[in-house]
Amino acid sequence: MKISVVGCGKVGSAVAYTALLKGLTDDIVLVDASCDKARGEALDILQCRAFAPQAKVRQGEMPDTAGSDIVIITAGIPRKADEPRVLLLSRNAALIGDIARKAVQYSPNCILFMITNPLDVMTQLAFKVSGLPRERVIGMGTVLDTSRYRSCLARDFGADARDIDAYVIGEHGETMVPVTTGINVRGIPLEQWPGFCPETLERTVKEVIAASGQVIALKGGTVFAPAASACAVLEALVRDSNAVLPVCTFQEDLGVCVSLPTIVNRAGAKQVLSLPISADEASRFAKSVDNIRTYVNDLAEYL
Repeated sequence: MKISVVGCGKVGSAVAYTALLKGLTDDIVLVDASCDKARGEALDILQCRAFAPQAKVRQGEMPDTAGSDIVIITAGIPRKADEPRVLLLSRNAALIGDIARKAVQYSPNCILFMITNPLDVMTQLAFKVSGLPRERVIGMGTVLDTSRYRSCLARDFGADARDIDAYVIGEHGETMVPVTTGINVRGIPLEQWPGFCPETLERTVKEVIAASGQVIALKGGTVFAPAASACAVLEALVRDSNAVLPVCTFQEDLGVCVSLPTIVNRAGAKQVLSLPISADEASRFAKSVDNIRTYVNDLAEYL
């Protein structure tokens, strides 16, 4: 399994490192505008192999990504704490379009896995320029937001985060929709969980929406949660596990790339599943889609 990571900033290098530790690949290529940065990250990861699953790890250029099974694109300008993700569109669109074209040129059978923000719009850009089928262009989407949601719910209600069934859908951004309908802990409705409080749930939802900005303000960027979330998707792809994850893919009926619970396996992002939601949540999801559509309309000059 060959995985190439294009963009070796904090998130890209953390994804590569986490993928190695999980044994998801035996061949990692790191590509960055700074060759020294990519080489340094490759050497750092390589030097932990005495205590990790074995894999080749090396710095390369885009031609070195040839034959990749998965190309992860994390390149781009990171977001500041007080910036909405969509402000990154004009900064990152031309770069991401060029990388996506080159990735498919060298690895026509790859799966493109998008992490660059604004995530939904960059996923749509990669889908349009790559010519790949929708199931093979996947954005991390609200997998990260869902991880934050479940983690916060676990903290606030005294449960194991791995036992919580709850999703964030819509945009990976300010209009995301943390779904409160149907949350359960190993099949037990959250409303029946000891100590449940509607006001606490409302505060949790607000915290999840603001979570990224809070971490960025405190430490300059989000790293560990994005890497773990990205590798949850990679693991589903590599292990062919049919995991249900709210990845971002092109939805033909909506005309945009947006996150919904989806079966993910070696073939990519397959069937989108119907998630029971309230009328209010459906309305907010529609507004989230409209927000993505607004920015997608600005992509024309980059296609």
